[in-house]
Amino acid sequence: MTKLEQIIEFAKALPADQQDNIANDLVALMRQRNKSIQLSPDEIADVQSALNCKNPSYANEAEVLAALGETFS
Repeated sequence: MTKLEQIIEFAKALPADQQDNIANDLVALMRQRNKSIQLSPDEIADVQSALNCKNPSYANEAEVLAALGETFS
């Protein structure tokens, strides 16, 4: 599992309002970093599949911290 996947799994366990805040922050960050980023059809399908998963698995806090190499709040 990539670091991004672990972060996404961690975020999915948060309340909906916190997920929305994280999503808005991520969108803003992506817009700042590179306005030409476009997902491929396969990447879009992967994101949609993850969002529609009925029984998702989540990284625990220790796994997220290990992937990030630092603490965050």
